[in-house]
Amino acid sequence: MYSGFWTFLKQYGWIALISSVLMLSLVIMSQILQNASSFADTYSSLLFFTLAGIGVVLFVLLKALWTLRVKYKKRTPGIKITIRLTLASTLMIGIPTAIIFYFSLMFIQQGINQWFDVKTETALENASALVRLSLDNSTRDRLKLTQAIVAEKGSLLAMSPVIEVNRLRSLLGAQEVALYHSNQQLIAFSSQEDTTILPEQPGDNLFQQIRQNKTYAAVETRPGLTSDDQFIRVIIPFSDFGVSGTYALQVIFLIPQSMTALAESVAAASAQYQELSYLKGPLITSFTLILSMVLLLTLATAVLFTIQAVQNFTKPIQTLARGTRAVSKGDYSVKMPIKESDEFGDLTQSFNDMIQRIAQARNEIKLGHQQTEVQKLYLQAIIKNLTSGVLTLDMNLRLRTSNDVANHIFNVEFSNYIGQHFEHLLYRDDNLPQLVEFFTKISPLLKQSEKSWHLQYEFASQYGQKILMIHGSTLPSMDKKIGGYVIVIDDITALVQAQLNAAWSDVARRLAHEIKNPLTPIQLSAERLQFKLEKELEGQSKALLHRMTHTIIEQVTTMKTLVQAFSDYANTPEVLLEETDINQLIMDIAVMYQDPEAKWDLTLELMDNGPMVLADKARLRQLFHNLIKNAIEATENTILPKIQICTSCNDQEQFVIQIRDNGPGIAEEAQNWIFEPYATDKPKGSGLGLAIVRKIVEEHHGQILLKSSPEMETCFIIKLPILNNITPSKALE
Repeated sequence: MYSGFWTFLKQYGWIALISSVLMLSLVIMSQILQNASSFADTYSSLLFFTLAGIGVVLFVLLKALWTLRVKYKKRTPGIKITIRLTLASTLMIGIPTAIIFYFSLMFIQQGINQWFDVKTETALENASALVRLSLDNSTRDRLKLTQAIVAEKGSLLAMSPVIEVNRLRSLLGAQEVALYHSNQQLIAFSSQEDTTILPEQPGDNLFQQIRQNKTYAAVETRPGLTSDDQFIRVIIPFSDFGVSGTYALQVIFLIPQSMTALAESVAAASAQYQELSYLKGPLITSFTLILSMVLLLTLATAVLFTIQAVQNFTKPIQTLARGTRAVSKGDYSVKMPIKESDEFGDLTQSFNDMIQRIAQARNEIKLGHQQTEVQKLYLQAIIKNLTSGVLTLDMNLRLRTSNDVANHIFNVEFSNYIGQHFEHLLYRDDNLPQLVEFFTKISPLLKQSEKSWHLQYEFASQYGQKILMIHGSTLPSMDKKIGGYVIVIDDITALVQAQLNAAWSDVARRLAHEIKNPLTPIQLSAERLQFKLEKELEGQSKALLHRMTHTIIEQVTTMKTLVQAFSDYANTPEVLLEETDINQLIMDIAVMYQDPEAKWDLTLELMDNGPMVLADKARLRQLFHNLIKNAIEATENTILPKIQICTSCNDQEQFVIQIRDNGPGIAEEAQNWIFEPYATDKPKGSGLGLAIVRKIVEEHHGQILLKSSPEMETCFIIKLPILNNITPSKALE
């Protein structure tokens, strides 16, 4: 309680003190205005003091308003509500105060004007005139009475002045009677008061008037007495013919106390009215000034109180605003001080509790996010190192994640399309045909209600025909609905090819075994028949025998060659890897085919300083022989047959060998099975040459591609890893 009181004094005490002092000064000034006698003594000093005090208050007010303006420009928290509340409070106080000021000023002016009403002024003037008229009549009556007695008793006064003065005083009913000589000598004196020793001495001017034989009658105030003790002085000059000189009889008549009081009251009222009439304009101005200063002081004090009160009121808001800004910047360690025990204190405490809970929740979320990130990195590491391609889609079929294996399978950088709808990828400018076909295949499966599905999909890539095994599954969401899809893609091309190779090898082995066994007896039997029957036959029969046996032996030889090819395909010899200069190997082989008399033109474009390759020379020699023979056979019907062998290195650290010919090309549909065993369009071909070529390339962990189209050149591209790119495990394999 006491701390709140001292806080109030500290915040508002100086405003209350200055306002009280100035208001007291204004009250004193208003009291001074009601007492015109002291108006000029202290009014000016108080007016200067009050104006100076109000000036100080206005200066403080202007400074406070300027401070509000600066805070508003700086967008200080709580300044807008401070300004709004200040304006509202000022209007709430100012409008009623202005109304009171207007009516107070009107009443003051009407009241002062009523003081100086014409009827009042006329009544005061008439009363003054009536008092003067009454006194004048009384003075004339006393003068006439005294003149009559002097005319009758003048001689007696001159002869017996002492006796006659007393008698005359009693006769006239006067206060005192005195007889003077014109030379100002007192002859006789009589007074009603026994204590009076000397009469009321006339002035020199009166004696001058006596010597001129002029009478005198007037109302006077006795010197030394109060203003209420007034009297009528009557002086009558006369002469006695028996005595030399002139005499003057002075008679003093007291005016009745009631008449004196009435005359003084009328005179005082008239004097005060005249004084107020003189101060009418200054009074109205002064009262207006005081009332204006009261209004100004009231408004200034009210605004200062309001500003100070609102600023104190908004301090908790400013504190909360600072805390909110700190929280918005991520600082959850802020704690607002609680200075009051009111609702703002409760609000601040609630804010601190909320921030503490938010900080705790944020830490938990941060920890959960870190754990999620760890799990995400863990899953990404797993996905990245999987041998299967992985694609994940959200429930709107927007691409979310992918791995390098998927990029390699489709030859597409899926990371460039993260967040895009999968269907949008099909209508881009750089349209990807492999994705169009892929999405067309899986789209119906994504829309079905089954949680998982499987699909075997085959498409032609730049590396040849690929066979994919696709597994799809839905991802659950928090509301137990579909949250997305995961698609796992396995490239089973090698597996299928290995299975096919194994099957064909088994077939070739069985064929070689089953066919090879009867071929030798057939050939021997044909030769024996020719040897036995040749001597017994002549003419056409002998020629027919020769022709038939020759045909049998020739076909058996062909069959043996085919059986040997089957045997070679089925029985792959062990690969003996060694450092090999492919360029030199190609040149050694090309010499055999670069005969000037040959129909074809074989040219070499080999790179300089070609890298070494870990390879089996015998197997590669077989590979090049097969490809060159195929090129020669493909260009048999070409006018100017050309065969070209080029070597180079690509960015993937592979040694690239290209064997081109300008033959008729290979049909597009044949390119899908050209490397399959027993697949050939040649009348005399076994269909194993290119199958063996691909098998040799795969033994060297390389790739073989075919680029050809009808009526265009054919190009076989072989990519072998260079020596620095061969790992020990691959070398051992």
